[in-house]
Parts: sequence; C-alpha cells; structure tokens
Amino acid sequence: MNGRDPAPGSEILADHDGATLIAAAIPAGSPPPPSSAAVVRSGTSTHTPPSTDRKRLAGRYEILGFVGAGGMGTVYRARDLELDEVVALKVMRPELVATPGIPERFRLEAKLARRVTHKNVARVFDIGEHEGEKFLTMEFVEGESLATALAREGAFPLGRAVAVAAAIAEGLASAHAAGVVHRDLKPDNVLLGKDGRVVITDFGIARALAGGGASSTMNALLGTPAYMAPEQVEGRPDVDARADIYALGALLYELLTGCLAWPGDAPFVVAAARLYAAPPDPRARRADLPPACAELVLRCMARAPSDRPASAAEAGAALAALAVAEASAGAARPHPVPAPQPLAAGKTVAVLPFRNAGAPDDEYLAEELTDDLLDALSMTRGLLVRPRGAVVRFRGVDSDPREIGRELGVQVVVLGSVRRARGQVRISARLVSVADGFQIWAKRFDRPEQDVLTINDEAARAIADALTLDGDALRDRAREAPSSPVAVDLYLRARHEYRKFWPEHVQRSIGLFDQALLVAPGDPLLLSGLAIALARATFFVGDAGIPRAREVAQRAVLAAPQLGEAQLAYGTLLFQLGENTGAVRALRAAVAQSPGLAEAHGTLGRLLAEAGAVDEGLRLLEAALALDSGTPLVRPELARIHGLMGRWGEAHAVIESLREREKISYWTLRGRLALWQRERERVEEALGQLPDSDVTLRFPRLMLEMVRTGRVPSDLQELGRTERGAGGTRRRAFTLQLHAEISAFVGDDEQAWRALEGALDVGLIDRLWLERCPLFAEMREAPRFTEIHAEMKRRTEAILAAYRAP
Repeated sequence: MNGRDPAPGSEILADHDGATLIAAAIPAGSPPPPSSAAVVRSGTSTHTPPSTDRKRLAGRYEILGFVGAGGMGTVYRARDLELDEVVALKVMRPELVATPGIPERFRLEAKLARRVTHKNVARVFDIGEHEGEKFLTMEFVEGESLATALAREGAFPLGRAVAVAAAIAEGLASAHAAGVVHRDLKPDNVLLGKDGRVVITDFGIARALAGGGASSTMNALLGTPAYMAPEQVEGRPDVDARADIYALGALLYELLTGCLAWPGDAPFVVAAARLYAAPPDPRARRADLPPACAELVLRCMARAPSDRPASAAEAGAALAALAVAEASAGAARPHPVPAPQPLAAGKTVAVLPFRNAGAPDDEYLAEELTDDLLDALSMTRGLLVRPRGAVVRFRGVDSDPREIGRELGVQVVVLGSVRRARGQVRISARLVSVADGFQIWAKRFDRPEQDVLTINDEAARAIADALTLDGDALRDRAREAPSSPVAVDLYLRARHEYRKFWPEHVQRSIGLFDQALLVAPGDPLLLSGLAIALARATFFVGDAGIPRAREVAQRAVLAAPQLGEAQLAYGTLLFQLGENTGAVRALRAAVAQSPGLAEAHGTLGRLLAEAGAVDEGLRLLEAALALDSGTPLVRPELARIHGLMGRWGEAHAVIESLREREKISYWTLRGRLALWQRERERVEEALGQLPDSDVTLRFPRLMLEMVRTGRVPSDLQELGRTERGAGGTRRRAFTLQLHAEISAFVGDDEQAWRALEGALDVGLIDRLWLERCPLFAEMREAPRFTEIHAEMKRRTEAILAAYRAP
C-alpha cells in the first residue's frame, strides 16, 4: 500500500470500515546485480546478457534451469556439452566447501552412489570442481517430486500408494545390495517420472554398510526429522539398512493418509517423539485400510530395528502381495480421506521491483509490468511467489539480490528493467539462484511497445521452464493484449489508477479505459478492466452507474468467458448490486481460471464470511493477502471478522497493521470496535492521537466522541442522513448497519430495529454481523429479530449452496 488517502474535504464511508484500499503497486527500481563472480555482471548498464550467456561449469556443463535446493546444495538441470546430454547437476553449498570433512563426504557420495545401477535409482555420473565450487552430475529425471504430488493431491488411492512404495523398496534393495544406505529417504528425494518410473535420488548422506567414516555426532544430525529412525535420532554408530526401511514405513504412512506420521514444527521434538511413543496406526486416519497394509506400516516403523522387515527386499515382497490383493479387489473403492495438512513442497521466488531505465514518467510502466509478472507466475503450479507487499520495500535498495533473497526466504530472485523509447520497449530480466549466485536464465526483449504484455507472458513461461516447472497454465493463459501500442499504454495507465481505490482515481481509470477502447473497440482485456472499474465506482456513485457497468461486464464475459478478469468484473458488479448467488458463480470461475487474481479471492472471501462460512472466507482472504498484500478491503475485513468472533487481540493486531498504510480504515475500525466493546476508557487515548486538522477523519472522530460521551453528536446524525441515500446497494446497506449499531449503543431500540429492517430491505446478507455483533445481544431474544434472522438465513443459505454446487 502506498498510504495515500483521498483529498481533504471528501466525505466517504467505505464498505464495512471506511477503508482506504489503495492496491499495492510495485515501485520501479531494482537493486544492482550481485557481486558474486558466479553471476554475469551488468554494472549500471541496462543491458542484461541474452539467454545464450548461460553459466558454464568446468567448460563442460551448461546450466539450463533450477531444479531445487536442499541441505547439501542446489540442483540444476544442465547440458553435458561433451556428450550432448541433459543431466542433473548438484552444486555443494559454498559455506560447506570450507567445512572440514564435508567435501570428502561429497566425494564419497559419488563413489558410493555409482555402485547402484537400478531403474528406481538415479544414476550418478561424475564429480567436478569449478572456481572453488564442488559439483556432482547425475541422471536427470523429467517429472516431479513425490513431495510436490503429495502436497497437491493429499492421500493416494491404495493401489497407487502401494505401487509407489513397492518401486521405492526395489530401489532400496538394489542400493543395499551394493553396500549403500540412503539415510535420508523422504518424499523430496523420490521423483515421479513422466515415463512412469519412481526414482530415488540424492544419496547425500549415504555411507557404506561397513567402514563408515562419519562420527556418531554427525550421524545424529544427518537425516530429516519426520522420517528418521529412532537409532538415527539417538546418534547410534550402528545405523544400517533398516533405517531406510523405517523411512519407507513413514513414507508409506504419508502416501496412505496424506499426513506426516510425526508432525510438528520443532525438529528435535519431532525427532524425539518416536523414542517415547508407538508408531501411529494409519487406520486411525483411514479406517478402510486392509489390515495387512496397516500392519506393514507399523512393522516398518517399529522402534527396534530387529522388529522391522529384515530387508528392503522383504518389505518389497510384502508390498507386491498387497498390490496383487488390491488388484484382485477390482477398481479402487471409495473411502473417506481427510484433507491433507500443508506439506513442505514447491519452489520459492521473489520478483524484485523492475527498474525504470527510461524517462521518469514511465515509472508506472515498471510498476505495472512487475505486478503483471507476479500475477502470471502465481499461476504456476509448484511455485510459491512472494507477494507484492513483501518485495515493495526493496525498491531502489542497493543490495546484493542474494542477500535480499535470503531475507525473503526464497530460492531464486527475478531482476528486471524496462526502457521505452521511440515506439520500442526493451525489457531485460534474469533469474538468479540465492544459494550460489548462478545466473539460471537471462533474456533481453527488444520489441514494439504494444508487445509489453506479450513479453511478460513469454518471460513468465521461460522462468517456469528455467525452474523446471510445468508452465501449461501459463501457456494456456487466455489473454491477448491489444495490438495498438496506444491501447496497451492506456490499459497500463488505467490499471495504475485503479489500484489507488478512491473515487477520483477510479474515475480516471474509467476515462483511460474508455480512451483505450476507442483505439481497440471490443478488446476483452480492456472491456474487463473497464467493467471492474465501473463495478467499483457503483459503490461510490450509486444506481446511476449500474446500467453501463452491467452492459460492459456482460460484453466482457461474452467476448472472453474463459478470461479470469472478465469473470471477476462480472462477479464484482453482482456483489455490489446484491445479486449474490450470481456473484458467487462468477467469482468461483474467476479464481478457477486465474488463480493469481488476488481481488477475486478477496471478494469471494468477504462474501462467504458475511454469509456465515467464516473458515472458508478466512482461507480465501488469507490467500488474497498471500497473492497481494494490498488487496482491497482484505485486512479491514479480517479485523472485522476477528472482532465479531470475539478474538479482540487478533482484531486489534490487524488494525495496527493498517496504521501507516490506511489511516481511514485504521481510525474507523478503532472507533467501531470501541463501540462494540463499549470501551470508553480507551477512547480518550484514541481521541488524543487523532489529528485535528484532517477532515478525512471526520467520521471516525464523531464515532469516538459518541463512545466517549454516550450521546450521538448532531454532526454524526446529519452525516448519517446524508450517507443513507448515497452510493450503491452495499454502501446503503452498510450505512444502515452503522445506524443500527449507533442506535443500539445509545439505547434507542426502535431506531435500531428500523435500521436493521431497512438494511435487510436493501439487500443485506451479513449474517455473521447479525448473529455476532455484541450490541444486539438483548435484541436477539425478541420475535422481531427472529423474523429478520429467518430472512437472512434464507438468503445466505442460497449463497452457500451456490458456492458448494458442482
């Protein structure tokens, strides 16, 4: 959020809280390239090396893409130029290279793993060094990790779970026969190939069955807590192949239930749990499991190694028998599977604010292109993108991108710049690994300026490919930018104004969209943008703007029903008009078609929370914040929900987060919660902090004065009369809600009843507020309230039925 508020003198009561909701735009300006010699430097020039300038190791291996990062190092997709083959290349973390004993373990990894030749084990090829960097090359498996599949799908069907576990057991048996123990078997180290293979990879802490060289102290620290055998937790020196069998059991438990056998956030607590508790029975979460399957899980996870299957081959035989039994039982039977808990999976990226390398007036262009790229990348399955609010503070920061990446907790960062001149635009972008500074991908686009959005789509697809992710969602992105450079520029300027929320900015946005449509009539992207702006304007201008808003929204959907922005426009309009079942259907479609549309998540979340589906509403609101921390009305709605649920501490914490970014929201919510809690003692403090000269804070000041005195100020009564007929349907309903609260606070029950009934007449659906607002506690016992509640319940149940419909 940029913290700007409306011009002095404008009187606005915004939806629920007087919110300032100016959407966060990513400012232009990007840090200089990192100082590491591993990254191609560009100095202060706007030039970014073309895509052919890839990082090359030892003169032989060319980096093609980022695969993942782990405790030992970073894995890349690379081309062996000597043999013209694609390989996986694992680079040891730089800080480990200087650690005594670690490079030797890295060398031993290659030596041991090369003994294993099996279809279910990734082959290791070579070990090398480049400018002090140690690396290992191995077979590249096209596909995804088992961790990613579990995070997406939850529990597997029984037949598939057993088949995957059986393939892992085969690979382990081969490794054990070669004298190698994996010691860190987990879903991240199992790949599901597109060719159907199940492949174990990363024998990063393997050691020979005999003559292992690592100390018992180090052994205790080697492994992943959720899958470590008890003897590994204890740091015993006699860890053998049965530790892998334990991990196989923990992994099979997860495949069958979608949950970790040993969940928790504290690694040492998670690791120690198995020392004091029996292994969990998977039937507690999935009651229909065959007894033989559950018993195999419990045997594999037995506390004593001697109680486990004697070998991976024995476990594999048991799994094969289960597979035969399951196949003979016919097709997979239906079974209740709990929703999976969040699992650690996915690659993390931060798009740092693009630097404007052109004229100062083009700052908006850099901001909008950064936002657009964020939206596109957020649609990539398996990619976690840091939201706008997390990166905006790095505008113009002169720091190493690797340091910024570490601070943001991401694996890779995207840096870019844009320059427009004489009808052409140059966009330069590059992708840098945080772990070692390697430049994974870079490209410079020199195109006519009407292609800026197309370039962004192309860059997003290239970044997804460079991260070895499935970019199908981006390739299918239903967006075709206007062909006119004037229309594209007007579109970007219009979006820039729209993000500022306030009426004058929305009107400027509408004017710019109108100009763009004169240049490119009927363009779906322009129609959608105009429709969203017109829908927002109805809140401020009321019924006068509805006919045109409806006409444009319908045109947008007809022109491109598959476009998420078109569905968002239509859903937003219906939401503002109180046509809520239609709004739910359109917003559901918007979220499904464009998962990166934060505003669609936020609006749908608000609607569901009001209708009484609080948990689902909160989930969508949090998703909107994760996509864009400046999504309109999300934080104020979260504060309101927490307050209505009686979670006052959480409500006030959210309100405090608004203090700098949205001053009207901040002060209005402070006043409203003081009203609900009848907190006269805290109001004195608030009034002392409230700026006297700021006329935009007139309403919250009057509300706080009322809480302090217990009387309704005449100015507040006059403002209420003015507002009651202003704006669109939702604004009128909201004004009546406030009137009901104020009347109930001062004990004027008849006025409170009239306001409640009036709000219902204009389309109120806020069942959460009706049922939970503390000011109506006594009124809820009256028959008059029962009638109001029955009508509210009828409306909201129709909304929830529309949301839950197939």
